[in-house]
Amino acid sequence: MKLRKTQLAAAVGAALLAGAVQAQNVQPGQPGMNVQLYGHVNRAMMFADNDLNSKWFFVDGQPSSTRFGIFAEADVQPGLRAGARIETEIRSNRSNEVTFVVPSTGSQSFTERFMEVFVRGGWGQVNLGQGAGASDSTMEVDFAGVDLALSNPMNDFGGAIPFTRTVGSTTTASTVTPDTVMNNLDGFSRLDRVMYTTPTFNGFRAQVSYGNTAGSGAAIAAGEAFEAGIFWQGKVAGDLGFAFGYAKSSPNTAGLEATEHMGGSVSWLHTSGFSIGAAWGERDLSTATNAPTLARTAEHMNVQLGYKWGQHALGVKYESTNDLAAIGDEATGYGFGYVWNPIRWAEFYASYMIFSFDRTPVGAAAQTFNDVTVAALGTRIRF
Repeated sequence: MKLRKTQLAAAVGAALLAGAVQAQNVQPGQPGMNVQLYGHVNRAMMFADNDLNSKWFFVDGQPSSTRFGIFAEADVQPGLRAGARIETEIRSNRSNEVTFVVPSTGSQSFTERFMEVFVRGGWGQVNLGQGAGASDSTMEVDFAGVDLALSNPMNDFGGAIPFTRTVGSTTTASTVTPDTVMNNLDGFSRLDRVMYTTPTFNGFRAQVSYGNTAGSGAAIAAGEAFEAGIFWQGKVAGDLGFAFGYAKSSPNTAGLEATEHMGGSVSWLHTSGFSIGAAWGERDLSTATNAPTLARTAEHMNVQLGYKWGQHALGVKYESTNDLAAIGDEATGYGFGYVWNPIRWAEFYASYMIFSFDRTPVGAAAQTFNDVTVAALGTRIRF
């Protein structure tokens, strides 16, 4: 696919100004190719309080960051299609990066999300390039409809706000933040890989992928990564779905052992509008360079209840992550969220969250930290 710069600029400008309901058709450079431009802008006001400071921030909602992309596909021959996807994000003031010291992180450069080609037919689909691994989203099955307000994990809002400690009458900020001790342990996210996805049989589909990961702050070892995932969705007095994933990275740095992850999630939206969902996952964080007392397995779980009626959705959520940054760490989050979706391309959301953290270092006394409270009010406009 080849697009003239003027055509692409015109298409982007028209989509942003019009706030169109569906992806915009773009003049293709190759006959027979279907090309679409799509994206959204997600902006929010966020309030945070850690018992030492409080402040309003104006942020890009990390649960679904501002982005745009181009998708193209066409028939190669009967029963065989091929295409490509380029998607990038640009975030000004990420909601999980702003702090009281740095309330404005400024404009960010473009960051790749997807840069891949694919081929599909009756036998399934193969994706090659930068994109989601096979276990991505296995911890995030959710029919409650409040994911913009109560993301998974919830510390997508306020993740960099430091916990504080009070000793006597003095309150001081720590170096611990929700982002450093909370994570939903959802596979290895996006990476350069090759992935095969089966056709859907009776609601089931499976995926396997192999690629290279650069690692991350969630203790994923950089190196070669193997992932597998299985998904199912069907009708049982409403909508029911579940997923389970496995991931293992073999590090390319001498002296480190592999990072291994497994976990899954389930969600049920009853015909009455009530929903319930849960997720559980663990990640082996043992390394050959660690002392034996530091070898650990991080664990995450969450439970969510919700209710949907018409254009509205409400949800309450509890989540916990243990032993992510160190043995003896216990981080929890409680949240309430609301989403109004009056038309397909516009969503308005509000949320209120409380993050708690306690640490019991090996061979030391327990440490108690003050809660971090976060509220958000925002909107996502899609085109």
